[in-house]
Amino acid sequence: MRVNVLIAILAILAITALISGCAEKIKENGTGGKLGEVSTPPDSYEKPGKEKIEKVTAFSNFETLEKSHFSRVGNVKNAAWIRFWITWQAIEPEEGKYDFSFMDKVVKHFQDEGICLLITIEPFANWDQDKCHGDEYWSRMPLPGGEAEVKVGKPCNMDAYREFLRKLVERYDGDSIDDMPGLKYPIKYWEIMNEPGMQGKDPWDLKFFLGTPQEYLEILKVSYETIKEADPEAKVVMGGMSAMMDKFVEFWEPIIGEAANYFNIANIHTIDTNEEREDLYVLKFKRFLEKHGVKNKPIWITEVQYGSLEEPPEDISSIDKLLVRSSVFSIALGAEKLFYIDNWLQYWKSYSTQKAYETLVNKLSYFDSVEVLRQEYRETFEGAKAEVGQYKFTVGDKTIYVLWGNAPLPEEIKGKVKVTDIYGNEKVMDASEIELSDSPVYVEVLSSG
Repeated sequence: MRVNVLIAILAILAITALISGCAEKIKENGTGGKLGEVSTPPDSYEKPGKEKIEKVTAFSNFETLEKSHFSRVGNVKNAAWIRFWITWQAIEPEEGKYDFSFMDKVVKHFQDEGICLLITIEPFANWDQDKCHGDEYWSRMPLPGGEAEVKVGKPCNMDAYREFLRKLVERYDGDSIDDMPGLKYPIKYWEIMNEPGMQGKDPWDLKFFLGTPQEYLEILKVSYETIKEADPEAKVVMGGMSAMMDKFVEFWEPIIGEAANYFNIANIHTIDTNEEREDLYVLKFKRFLEKHGVKNKPIWITEVQYGSLEEPPEDISSIDKLLVRSSVFSIALGAEKLFYIDNWLQYWKSYSTQKAYETLVNKLSYFDSVEVLRQEYRETFEGAKAEVGQYKFTVGDKTIYVLWGNAPLPEEIKGKVKVTDIYGNEKVMDASEIELSDSPVYVEVLSSG
């Protein structure tokens, strides 16, 4: 349905809104329209040799940034992650001709902003697709800078795809061999396609891939092996599972067990999240993985979105509370990183939601560990609703409690405390004065005497 197209368009627009200056540069490089229109390398461009590159050693900043648990939306600075799509075509617009100018600008822009990149690789180049796929494979792919027409079948020449991917990873791995000039820190995280199970059949339906589960498995395997050969330290993220609906489960069911050999990080998406899915699909997704023998894989949720995609809800405060509860609840259940789609949060300027997110990020973005003190939830058709949550976060040398729901205060919280509501308003009081509700509060003990 057309709403599927809207979902993807808004997801990408949410990213480009954060990088307006970079988005203009992207448009100048021709990523909108036919993908074949991307410019070829300028004659003066010279690929640097190994002897011209100083080995990059000062990656301490990257090692700190990558510990962030949240993505940069609403211009919230303490969140350090951005998920960015790139097509094969954008790097190799003609067979054998590579142009990294667009990608270099993107990387430089984000690194200047202190952002870690998760790169979503779309393994599609029209010159390759034309060799074995007909017109039924055409899709309107939403990309930074605008939609682009691209065929979305399995690469026809897997060797050519492998070579493209090797060059891409090598350029940004920070090993001083064929690196991007001026690279500040490496790119270490690579997602192989977006939602390969999203395969709309009608012309107006959204489709990110047209192929069998086994064909995606082959792409994933080749990608994993190539990335690890170029950069053994790199991490491969499976293409996001669109949701836990039957049609998406059916796509992944035949391959997920074997696919786990070729990704480091499991990945689920949650769109139109409501109070019946406050776990952000983590419970169902973990059970699905475990059913197929996939254990001990980190879980990232690389698309999290709340409420309607088209306009803000009448009661925005309910979304604000939902955002905080679901983020904390899903992390306590095992989600490692959350990437948010801001849609109306960005375009309708919901300052309350931005403030709620900013407070969440400022308190917890770089937490080291979380302990569940009390957790009561009700399982629903969609997932689970967190009715009581009491969590103890360690953030450096600080302890921050996140509490909500109708339950007594944890016994270890006593004495003088600082209580912060979801919007960042602080109040110092005695712990006995705390009143819990469905709106989470952050509590820090100042003195227990």
